[in-house]
Formats: sequence, C-alpha cells, structure tokens
Amino acid sequence: MEVDLHIHTMESDGTYTPEDIIKRAKEKGLKAIAITDHDTVAGLKRAREIAKKLKFEFIDGIELSCNSQEGLEVHILGYYLNIEDKLFLKELETLDKKREERNLKIMEKLRENGVDIDENQLKNMATGNILSRLHFANYLLEKGIVENRNEAFEKYLGKTGVAYVEKDDFPPEKAVEILKKNGAFVSLAHPKLISNNDEKVEKLVIKLKELGLDGIEAQYSSFTKSERKKYKKLAKKYDLLITGGSDFHGGNRENIDLGCGGIEYEQLKKIKNKLKKER
Repeated sequence: MEVDLHIHTMESDGTYTPEDIIKRAKEKGLKAIAITDHDTVAGLKRAREIAKKLKFEFIDGIELSCNSQEGLEVHILGYYLNIEDKLFLKELETLDKKREERNLKIMEKLRENGVDIDENQLKNMATGNILSRLHFANYLLEKGIVENRNEAFEKYLGKTGVAYVEKDDFPPEKAVEILKKNGAFVSLAHPKLISNNDEKVEKLVIKLKELGLDGIEAQYSSFTKSERKKYKKLAKKYDLLITGGSDFHGGNRENIDLGCGGIEYEQLKKIKNKLKKER
C-alpha cells in the first residue's frame, strides 16, 4: 500500500515517536501517512515539522473513541484536521477529563479485586498524555499478574473483565459532528471490530452518513480479502469513500507494520478532491 491512514504514536498507545514514524514511513517507501492517535493531537505538529524537512506528505489525523446506544465500541477517524480550532481542542480537553475519571474507576476496581496499583508507576508507562487500557495491560504484564495482554483484557480490562468500566457517554454521532465542524474528512474505523452483525454495522453507517460521514475503513490490516470486499461494497452502497491503514502501534501490537494496511495514492486523491469541493 502507498498510503497508511491509521497510525499511533507514543502520544497515545503506540511505542514510536511521531518523528520516528515519519522517518520509518519514508524508509519503507510510503507516499503519505496520517497519524491518528486516540483522542489527542499532541504529536501532530512535531510530525509535520519532520515531514516538511524530509519532503514527505503528512496528514493531520485523530481517532476518537466512542460508544453507541447499543453498547458497541465505535471508533471514528478524522483526517486533514484544523489543529488550531479552539472549539475542537476544547472538546478534546473534555474527553481527556472523562478518560482520567474512567481510569481512576478502573484502578479502584483492580484494587477491589486484589491487584495493587502503583498510580505513579502506571502513569510513567504512558509516554504521552493519554493513559489507556493498553497501558494498564502492560502494567499487569510487567508485574507478572498476567502472562500476556490478551489475558489482561479477558480477565480484567475487557467487557467481561472484573475491572471493566463503561466509557462515559460519547456517541459516534457526536464525534462525526465535532469533526465535520472542524472541517475534517470523517471515516468509520475498522467496522468489523464494532460488530460481526452486518445489520448493526449498516444501520450505524446509515445514521452516521446522515450526519456527514465521508468514508469507511475497508482496507484495514487484519481484514481478509472477503471482508475488504464486503466493506467496499457497503461504502459504495452509501456513496462513501474508502480509507485504510495498518493500525500500527509499534511494540504494543505484534506483526503489524506501517503499510500493511492502507490505500493507493489514487484513492487519497479522491479524498482530497472531496474535501476541496466541500471547503
């Protein structure tokens, strides 16, 4: 693939700096990338600076973590952000506060279930401003409480885990609205990971399309050929463009490298043309 539109750095739950991501992408021969850290734009300016020096095409992105009324975990991707938009930045501050409150509740539940948490040590595991469940999983792994990250989520942090805490209400509809007001191109991330129920996913697409959804991430790294075909068909049905990416997290996600999911540059041109018409 020539363009990777789903990448995480140390500013959320990845292990590479924004600068290293740009250098690695150029070395691998990619033509353009977007950094899409969870709920933060903290690393984008640094990435843009190094991209400019290296004459590499870079897209300001984000991945907003949401929850639907049906109890589904939904992620919304935004591209070509206006990162000087004060209203948008204020919305991100609100999300950050809610995340902090959720993390405190997770810590409390872990302690109630016999897991002693050193809060300072846990926070030090997050190199950026975002402390996520993945950092909790790494903490449990480092302390020898679990044997791997999957066990951490199954036993403690996932929906069936004893320390699971539901996200505060932040529906995908709100995420689409925020991103469209910002002027971004908006895509539904990895639809299969939302639900294996195709009807539920399609209903969500219909609802979000009405609010301005522009695309579907059909070219996702872990999707099979038939799954990619299915989501491309869904996108075509509702006149949506295709996005795609690796969902690279560095050492926090094994066997996933930059460019193992994504789109061709011709597809990126379609995205840019759509934005140009809207703006």
